[in-house]
Amino acid sequence: MTRIGFLLNHDAAHQVNHCIPTAYEIARRNPDVSVVIISTTEEETEAVAGIAADYPDATCEIIVAKPPGYASLFDKLTGHALLAKRFGVLWSYRALFGSFDALVAPDKTSLLLKRWLGADCPLMINTFHGAGDRAGGYQGVKGFDFHLLPGRKYKERMLSEGMVDSDRYAVAGYVKFDCIRNTPRPKLFDNDNPTALYAPHFNSKLSSWYGWGEAILDYFVQHPEYNLIFAPHVLLYQRGWHISTEGGLPRRTPPIPDFARNAPNILVDPGSIASIDMTYTRAADIYLGDVSSLVYEFLIEPRPCLFFNRSQAEWRDNENYAFWSTGEVLDSVSDLPAALARTQTDPTHYRAEQERAFGEAFDLNDTPSSVRAADAITGFLSRQGRLQTST
Repeated sequence: MTRIGFLLNHDAAHQVNHCIPTAYEIARRNPDVSVVIISTTEEETEAVAGIAADYPDATCEIIVAKPPGYASLFDKLTGHALLAKRFGVLWSYRALFGSFDALVAPDKTSLLLKRWLGADCPLMINTFHGAGDRAGGYQGVKGFDFHLLPGRKYKERMLSEGMVDSDRYAVAGYVKFDCIRNTPRPKLFDNDNPTALYAPHFNSKLSSWYGWGEAILDYFVQHPEYNLIFAPHVLLYQRGWHISTEGGLPRRTPPIPDFARNAPNILVDPGSIASIDMTYTRAADIYLGDVSSLVYEFLIEPRPCLFFNRSQAEWRDNENYAFWSTGEVLDSVSDLPAALARTQTDPTHYRAEQERAFGEAFDLNDTPSSVRAADAITGFLSRQGRLQTST
């Protein structure tokens, strides 16, 4: 019998919705395939349970893989900055991972198994966990045996840069969108004022939170005619320190000021499930960000976007900042008042560019992305002679 593993090995649960619906679709459509989900945190396990409830006719085995004690201690001492837990899980459970025909993972650290397991390593399948433009989202993935891509943009770039072979990928859409419940947009404030979502990245070199964040929050405290959801990338407050892949020294994560937590027009959420299940991207009228790919999820419904260029990046004609074409780019916090005003007087100014960018990022059709991804995985395994049934 074919065994397919789905590995969740991160500090937060933000990758769950990108791959676990696919696990349940494989189980539902292929009852003779054993599907095993490996979770490494309570948050991941709870998020998996939420998705499992939508699949009463499918069964996946769930294994909770606990990192070794030394890795947990080292993580705690270093503010979770050096990925010790992830490496510890991969090493401690390498025999389990070697028992699979394929291992599906949204995280690139899983590729260490190729070095550690050698010929016993399962086929490694990459789901990605976003649809951003920055080079970091693409780098380091070439070692995967198969890739599930969200749309044309990813396919063209990976092919042009030689990161994927023409027969080793499938464009399957965006699995996370399958998790959206058919419910009205959430209403999180008891007024009808415009609601902005401020979602800074954790990258210590590029994020607006370092140096500008307190001033941004203070502006909304002083201007209650706007509501604000402050929901940074969930990893920002999972770690006490951050090291940017773009260089620079490690930086301590700045605290959230009490004045923001106490403001009636500001909702502060440093990392609950609502930060990752599109509650906030659906509830907001305006997006405020910097380098997070979350903006593409926000643009499932075109709305005004503003981007903070704290690092003074040369972003024009730079494919790593292509998403900044979907809104106004601000070079200082002092630009915020006038830019917010323009989102109200001309809210559709960037609509054509937003629709174009969204269409390039996501290949969506009437078939759920998780179904397309499930069929792509089993099709790949069949071509590799690794799809076996119990009969």
